[in-house]
Amino acid sequence: MSRALIDTHCHLALLEERGLLQRALEGADAAGLEAIVTIGVNLEDSERNCRIAETHPRVWFSVGWDPQQPRPPDEAELRELATLLRHPRAVAVGEVGLDLFFRAGYHETPLDVQRRSLMRMLELAVSEEKPVLIHDREAHDEIIDALTAVSGVRGVMHCFTGDASHAARCVALGFVISFSGIVTFPRADAIQDAARGVAGDMYVVETDAPFLAPVPHRGTVNLPERVADTVSALARLRRVADDAVRSDTTNTARRILALQHAVADSRS
Repeated sequence: MSRALIDTHCHLALLEERGLLQRALEGADAAGLEAIVTIGVNLEDSERNCRIAETHPRVWFSVGWDPQQPRPPDEAELRELATLLRHPRAVAVGEVGLDLFFRAGYHETPLDVQRRSLMRMLELAVSEEKPVLIHDREAHDEIIDALTAVSGVRGVMHCFTGDASHAARCVALGFVISFSGIVTFPRADAIQDAARGVAGDMYVVETDAPFLAPVPHRGTVNLPERVADTVSALARLRRVADDAVRSDTTNTARRILALQHAVADSRS
């Protein structure tokens, strides 16, 4: 059985806040994960995830500014984000994107502010030659427009919630599709259809832990080890063995996030 597996998107800093960091890392090791990418949502959070990555050899981190931030990063913050991106354990810009699911107390950042934040972070990714991790909630067309407007941008569609047509548009732009525990949920027919059709070298898996625990763990705190449940669900949808999905997603994650060399260096 192939043991290679990568959780391309989780929030270890949030698990640390809950006293679950060590539990998460031990479970990931037992499940055979060769790498975990822990995600920043602003400058402070990116710094926290950097510190976690520095002390755990299988953890890498991203530098982000998510769409819920109330304003775009200013010039000083952009300089600090760029410096952090040059850290040897930084692999991506993200999460960044657009979120049109507005709700009082959850998310109230106006779309024009989100767009300015996204464009600054896409430009940062291109200038630093890093892939981007795109948050897209109910903003499929707007995201495609933004990605089309910036030459040279590439990366991952985090926690994909579109249909097969949207997946094809993203792939055409050079983005790989990331499936989370949502693909295991009832009534996720459109996402499941996309999962059946995406090419074997254009998809990855993630947990988004501590959020979005897959069936049969839905409603509990998610952990990186549960990426294996999403793998099994994808294998059933694609009518292949788990090992095929593990191989596909691991090879794609290594390629798009430059983890092939990073993991090798960490073991040398």
